[in-house]
Amino acid sequence: MERWMLDSTTGAHMAQLRVQLAQMTAASQLLERYATDEKGKAYLSTINQSVCRMLRLVGRMELARRLTDEDEVRLQVAPLDISHWGQELGRRLESVLAGAGVSLTWEVAPGLFGVADGALLEQLVLELVSNAAKTGSPVKLSVQAGGQSVRITVSDQGPGLDAQQLSTLFQQPPQEDQGMGVALAQQIAQLHGGLLMADSQPGRGVNMVAMIPLREGLPTRRLESPPPQWGDNGLDPVLVGLSDVLPSAAFSPDTLG
Repeated sequence: MERWMLDSTTGAHMAQLRVQLAQMTAASQLLERYATDEKGKAYLSTINQSVCRMLRLVGRMELARRLTDEDEVRLQVAPLDISHWGQELGRRLESVLAGAGVSLTWEVAPGLFGVADGALLEQLVLELVSNAAKTGSPVKLSVQAGGQSVRITVSDQGPGLDAQQLSTLFQQPPQEDQGMGVALAQQIAQLHGGLLMADSQPGRGVNMVAMIPLREGLPTRRLESPPPQWGDNGLDPVLVGLSDVLPSAAFSPDTLG
């Protein structure tokens, strides 16, 4: 796999940028007491939107480095109730996407259990849902059993893609933002011993399918000092992950609390 992401110097710059984003988040929260009219709230919504989009970009770059760096802890696996995980994620996605006027329906089979990195699986779904939501069409999430694997499907009803356009999404290095999301999802699936597939026809939307083996255990790399665990400045990771498809109103002080 071609290494196309970050070197150590860029990683240090990402850490510095996170500090600045944390300060911006704190400043925005302090300003909420003064934003009492609609104009002030609109300005804060735009600031919050920008912070979330920058957090998303930084998080994706850090994740890309983690997924390709042999010296990083790339998988942090544990027993996972996949059915409960999928149901909770489906509810959160449905609620957040409603703010963008995008309808999301979800279906999760009961009794799915496995050993996986739950945070990475959530990121996989966020990348695929974000891409699907950009079409503005209804999006569907399905988590079902598939033999000895769990089958995670994200589909849209957009204009669809031809074979060449589908192939471009899987190119590394990615040719566009959408390709980066698919590349990350593909790497997450592969680290779990699975794969990511896609099919589409013009005018009939796109189906993205991740097959994740339901194993009892997976190998994981451990370091004496685990890598830092970056958060999202107290913001909902789903809100951050979908920030590129959400309007500024979704980031109003009243909504974020």
